[in-house]
Amino acid sequence: MSFKWKWLLTTFMAQVLLGGIFTGIQYVHMSRYAQTEIVRMEQALQAELVRAFPKGGAEVPAQLNSLIRDLYTRYAAQAVWAHHGGETVASLGRPLEQTSRLHPALNLEMPLPGSAVVLALQLDPDHVYRARDDMVFYLAGVFLLSAVACALILMGLSNTLLARLEDLRVKAAALQAGHVDSRIVVRGRDEISCLGSTFNNMAQAIENQMKVMELNHARSLSEKNRLDLLLSALSSGVAYLDQHFNLLYANRALANMLRFNLPLQEPLKLETLLLQAGVVPEHRLLLRDMVTDYFSKHEVPVELAFRDGKVLQFRFAVYSDEVQGAHAVLIADDVSIRKNVEDLRNEVERDPLTGVLNRRGFELTLNTKIARLLPGEALGLVFLDLDGFKAVNDTLGHKAGDQILKTSATLLKGATRNVDQVARLGGDEFAIIVSRCNQQLLTNIAERIIEAFACDKLLLRIRQNHGLRVSCSIGAAMYPLHGHSVTELLELSDAQMYEAKKAGKNCYRIANTPGAIAQAVKI
Repeated sequence: MSFKWKWLLTTFMAQVLLGGIFTGIQYVHMSRYAQTEIVRMEQALQAELVRAFPKGGAEVPAQLNSLIRDLYTRYAAQAVWAHHGGETVASLGRPLEQTSRLHPALNLEMPLPGSAVVLALQLDPDHVYRARDDMVFYLAGVFLLSAVACALILMGLSNTLLARLEDLRVKAAALQAGHVDSRIVVRGRDEISCLGSTFNNMAQAIENQMKVMELNHARSLSEKNRLDLLLSALSSGVAYLDQHFNLLYANRALANMLRFNLPLQEPLKLETLLLQAGVVPEHRLLLRDMVTDYFSKHEVPVELAFRDGKVLQFRFAVYSDEVQGAHAVLIADDVSIRKNVEDLRNEVERDPLTGVLNRRGFELTLNTKIARLLPGEALGLVFLDLDGFKAVNDTLGHKAGDQILKTSATLLKGATRNVDQVARLGGDEFAIIVSRCNQQLLTNIAERIIEAFACDKLLLRIRQNHGLRVSCSIGAAMYPLHGHSVTELLELSDAQMYEAKKAGKNCYRIANTPGAIAQAVKI
């Protein structure tokens, strides 16, 4: 049942119920009033009989018939009769046979004063309760007509209201379906009109928001197209990864590197793509580590070699947000040529035995660092020569000598910083290029080197087992404090090293400022 009919039925029933209650109250009131009138009539009639028939009168009064006619006419009685000893002596009218249905107050019996005759009066219920019945009929009609009239009025109002509400519902459904231009025609200032105005304001706000969203979407799409164009033009491979290492986006360069097709139909596992691209077996463990937890372990690039000979370097830019969680941008570069150049450069500039710079690499690095030196900075140069190396090489053989050279290079790298460069100039001669140097730093490095040679296990074992002592003599100078050219710096450092040897070896000597006397310190 619709709301309209529920409303009408409820209103109609409420009207009928209120009318029934009010009519019932009036019915009871009028009934009591009629009973009161009957009691008054009986009292008045008894008084009249007392006056008309004083005590000591005839046994059956002669005027009985006239009295019965008078009562019958005066009270519009149903019947009036008189009986004596159970026998009717006079009557007028026909009494109702089923007197038990009548209200007891409708049958009146009064003995005539001074006589054994009993006068009985049966009132007409229609006459007695006519006012009550007329009132009930009138009220019932009034309330029924008012209920019908109210129902008709409410039906008209409900049709009007429901038509406007139906229009509001239709426009709301249209708005829900995407028709943001749906509006309601507002007439008047009633509640539904206010509701319609509010709906129009909401629809207008939604339409404005939709326009803004469409504009932002168009801008985002344009930015995406430009970004795709930019990423497609890059020589580096770029990919977007989720926290499960699924490839969500990749540019053309990465697709060419790893040999897969674009666009991606579904997310692909990075590990699967790299294995299909042909990672060499030697690097598969490194690959597994890379795709296990790149969010915390891959702050440095990872290089993987492939069966076709290329080498790819992978870098990660990791970020996280509350909505999408952890994500990363993968950047891949083909470093095959660079690796080949580095390998070739290492062959040319690195000592194959110790892995440190050779003489050529030392000269190139020294010249480069001096050329890039900033104002106010100094560059240190340390020369050192192994003491006792020739005796070990002659006594224990070249294999032991090579091991001592490797150990010496390791000790030198351990005594210096990462920004410093260690070089083997030839034989048992080494050099160290010290960046951002000062005289105290040179002293500290020289002391650490001598201490490292004194405490090394291999050198201690050779000294204990064979009585051969291996140490070093160190000479150092700084540019531009002690020399204003590479040649001057090399000659001064070399001279300081020979001064240390003359002073007894296993010591260091650092050039002082011009005019000062340099002292050799022996450990």
